[in-house]
Amino acid sequence: MSSDKGSEKRVVSFEALLAQMSELRKYIDALQNQLNQVQEELNEIRSSINALTEFKGEGVTEFLAPADRRGYVLIKASPHHVDRVITHVGLEYYAELSLDKAFDVLSSREKEYKDIAEELQKELVKALNHYEKLENLVNSILAQAQQARAQQVKSTGS
Repeated sequence: MSSDKGSEKRVVSFEALLAQMSELRKYIDALQNQLNQVQEELNEIRSSINALTEFKGEGVTEFLAPADRRGYVLIKASPHHVDRVITHVGLEYYAELSLDKAFDVLSSREKEYKDIAEELQKELVKALNHYEKLENLVNSILAQAQQARAQQVKSTGS
């Protein structure tokens, strides 16, 4: 008995293939949503790093600060302590840090999110490739079924 691992065959119903494609599509959508959230977080971190760069490089005397999370209301503010900022350090914790330490914290978080984004992107590519293979298989089965029907119509029509 020869066992060829490279050409192992399995019998799967057409309905099972369609169900697998549906589940894979949901997984792909979830991955894309996660990737979008991570990209948004990266954009926020980069924005914070850019703001710190402005505070450190120039003598900022006035700036606009959001009064809410979405920025519907902005408040003109004058920094009193530009050498220290309150920085989100993880979970729901904030700490008053020097500008340099705040840069370090934000840079570290940026790297973490970049790594997460990279892993999500790799997983998304794998899932999309698998989905494409399943889609090609389903299309092939449908084409074969259509050919068989056409042959059957020819043979019964003659």
